[in-house]
Amino acid sequence: MTTFRFFVPLIFATTYLGIFFLRVFHYGFIYERPSAIIFECIPTVAISFFLIVSCALVEKPILSRFDKVIKKGKKDKASLTKEDVATALDSYKKFDIAIAAGDAIGFLLGAGSTAILEAVKGISPFEPLVFIIIELQSVGVGFLCYTLNVFLTKKILMTNKMREVGIEVSNNLSRNLTIAIATCVYISLMNMITVPINLIKHPSEQGFSKFLVYALIGAVLTGAVCFAIYSLLIRKIQKTERETSSKLLLETETLANATKESAETSQNQSTAVKEIVATMQDSTVLVGNISEKIRHVTDLAEKSCEAVMSGREALQNNVNELLSIKNTNQLTIEGIKELNKKIASIWDIVAIINVVADQTKIIAFNAELEASSSGEAGKNFHIVATEIRRLSDNIIDSLKEIKERITEIQKTSDSLILDSEKGTRQIDSGYESIQSLESGFKSIMDSSNSTADSSHEIQDYVGQFTSSSEQIFITLKQLADGIENLSAVTANISNSSESVRHIASLL
Repeated sequence: MTTFRFFVPLIFATTYLGIFFLRVFHYGFIYERPSAIIFECIPTVAISFFLIVSCALVEKPILSRFDKVIKKGKKDKASLTKEDVATALDSYKKFDIAIAAGDAIGFLLGAGSTAILEAVKGISPFEPLVFIIIELQSVGVGFLCYTLNVFLTKKILMTNKMREVGIEVSNNLSRNLTIAIATCVYISLMNMITVPINLIKHPSEQGFSKFLVYALIGAVLTGAVCFAIYSLLIRKIQKTERETSSKLLLETETLANATKESAETSQNQSTAVKEIVATMQDSTVLVGNISEKIRHVTDLAEKSCEAVMSGREALQNNVNELLSIKNTNQLTIEGIKELNKKIASIWDIVAIINVVADQTKIIAFNAELEASSSGEAGKNFHIVATEIRRLSDNIIDSLKEIKERITEIQKTSDSLILDSEKGTRQIDSGYESIQSLESGFKSIMDSSNSTADSSHEIQDYVGQFTSSSEQIFITLKQLADGIENLSAVTANISNSSESVRHIASLL
């Protein structure tokens, strides 16, 4: 059933029951024309009908928008947008505006027109006091009808429909009950006022008996209406409270189970976090040891780098000295070769001297022969020739010795050249070895530098990791404390949930 289809019969029923209730007091007590309660009600019924239809026409688009949103929500709650929720809440808010205007105007014009109609018909003169009392009584009954319409349609039906689709709305049913009770008390007072007015307008000898009868009838009728309204409201409120308490009981049981599971989970998490904290403490100590080792490795790498640099400088000095020795040895080889060339030129001189000595010896021999043949005259010449020949022989012998010495010098020079060339080759080999060693030292130095840089980076990373670990350690300790507090709070919530569940079971 749509909200509009529920609302229209309800407003018709409450309006005409309220009008009939008022006509009993107006025509039965004030004007003492009971037949007019039924047979002369066409003007009142017509006016009220027109106002009810007007009110229904105003409410139709409001309730149609509301029912459209509810229908959409019942198909799929997730499909409801913010605009849909706003439309439903706006319709909920605007519903009772037209009802208030319709009931107020309807009862003021419809039921409150009794005094005017009686004066127009000439049955009874228009009396302002009676008119005011009738209007005040009509306003009270109209407000009571308004309270019933709002309570049953808005506070019960529309609220339940909105909650079914997940739209939360607050409704204070106890407040409506209080308003209804106050209105019933007000109506009861106004109804009782109509009894003495009848005695004033129609005095008689049996006035007291008549007053008692009218008072009894009015009290019974008013009590029946008030009791019916009170019972209707109470039953609806009790039904709503039973449904609410059932939902509350179910939710509290769910909450109690959830809090128990949450407490167990929190306890497990607390234990796990404590284990993590202990592990982090061990990790922090281990990281500290690693940091110390890396610092030591860094120092060693830096010292190795310095030692390699010193070794490289020493190697460079050795290379420079070897190059100097090589250059000096090369100059020595070239000098020896130049000496060999000069020695070779001495051989030419020796050969010339040897030829000259041989020729001198031959000349001396010939001179001796000539001196011998000359007799006493060539005796001195013979001595000179003999000395010359002896000198030639000595020269030849000296030349032989010179040749031997030159030959030895050449052999020694050749050996020295070979040894120098061998030394040069060894120097070249040593130079190449030193260059290879220098390249190795350079690689070692580069590796040492890279190791030192990497060690510094690792040390920085370890420092950052240590700081992060300390921060994580602090955070985990705070988390552990928070989880312990959460466990305690969850335990309290669990106890409270059990208490609420017990209270809900008593509703």
